[in-house]
Amino acid sequence: MSGAIEEITGRYVHVEIGGVDHRVYFEENGPEDGIPLLCQHTAGNNCQEWRNLLTDEEITDRFRVIAYDLPFHGKSVPPTTQRWWTEDYTLTADRFAETIVGIADALELDDPIYMGSSMGGNVVLELADWYPDRFRALIGLECAAHSPGFYIDWLDHPHVNTTEVNAYSCWGLMAPQSPEEARRETMYLYEQGATGVFKGDLYYYSVDHDYRDKLDQIDAERCPVYVVNGEYDYLTTPDDGRETAKGIGDGAVAVEMAKIGHFPMSENPELFNAYLGEILDDITGEREGELPDVIAPEDVGVELHPPAPVRKPEGGGE
Repeated sequence: MSGAIEEITGRYVHVEIGGVDHRVYFEENGPEDGIPLLCQHTAGNNCQEWRNLLTDEEITDRFRVIAYDLPFHGKSVPPTTQRWWTEDYTLTADRFAETIVGIADALELDDPIYMGSSMGGNVVLELADWYPDRFRALIGLECAAHSPGFYIDWLDHPHVNTTEVNAYSCWGLMAPQSPEEARRETMYLYEQGATGVFKGDLYYYSVDHDYRDKLDQIDAERCPVYVVNGEYDYLTTPDDGRETAKGIGDGAVAVEMAKIGHFPMSENPELFNAYLGEILDDITGEREGELPDVIAPEDVGVELHPPAPVRKPEGGGE
């Protein structure tokens, strides 16, 4: 509607990371005294992935939703005091977790919920292990203990149009019944990343992150962990999520999101926001009963347009 102004506000906060001052961009919406919900984008992307959550009135009536651009992403430009151009951008587990906690501290967030997707989902395991007292709960979307194979040279190669390739590499990770305009927007956001940043993020995702033999170090009764993976995500499948939660034990919950893929918050915002509402109600104690193993559109009153394609069983039978 012409003239309508959204309630989202965007600002910058200075965060010390590794002893260096970083100017970090963030957007927020919701009551100042609401429960903080801190949102981390996927590899190579930025906080625009969360724009439909930031304008969801059912969520922002209760929660102070905050989405930020990781340093080197979106509007969080590299630190001006460093000669950052002399070395490749490479994200490590230590730096990633330190940055997230640093942002929460700089914004003086009291008992926040953290939620991230893909690399932002994986890092809930480091956060739960290293900073269990900093968060009320951790929501790992598209999360797994290990996600190898994606730190590859052609994601940053002079002979490759990485802007286009990086975007199209994400297309097949989204559910075919997610609205095309939302899937196209997800790709569009991937076309905005700086050279080498997507690959640098994937160093953390595929090389530095490996919790297969460390899941028992996490005390999820101290800080609840929700592992929430989409049905159409072949990188970190719902079964990967179940194995991760099982390895953690008490306090960890695995939920499969039916009919959605690897970028739930941007590829199908209406469906994801409805799913998220169930998880947030569980965290706050407002939900009756346990979360189901699989949550489907009909469970949250969302009708798919178009409906999901019918999958043929393996072997080609009817």
